[in-house]
Amino acid sequence: MDLETKELLIKISEQLEKLTQQLAECHVSQAESQVNSILYMVPIFGIVFGSTLLFFIFYWWYRQRLELIRSGLYKQVQFDLRAYSFFLGLLLTFTGGVLSLVFIMVLGKSLAILGGLVPLAVGLSLLTFYKYQR
Repeated sequence: MDLETKELLIKISEQLEKLTQQLAECHVSQAESQVNSILYMVPIFGIVFGSTLLFFIFYWWYRQRLELIRSGLYKQVQFDLRAYSFFLGLLLTFTGGVLSLVFIMVLGKSLAILGGLVPLAVGLSLLTFYKYQR
């Protein structure tokens, strides 16, 4: 064998090794993509089935109230907006405060703090509504 043939064989073997590596990486990435697609489908199915369940629950409650009205047994429920805003305001204020504190301690100053500041602000606004609503 002459020198050119040996060089050509060396280049071909190097290219075959590269192709073998790329095929192995491609096979691994396909497996990862299949796993990722399954993981991404889980919340989608949860949202779809949860929404369907909520739709039928509200529909059945509507039908139940309709039949109670037809039979004359329906009693309208009194809703106290002031008490509701107080309890929901307390819940959101303390939850938002704790979330903000935890996010600041764990992540420092970042946009994740909004995950705690938003419920904190909504809770404070509901407590303000409770105070000024008479």
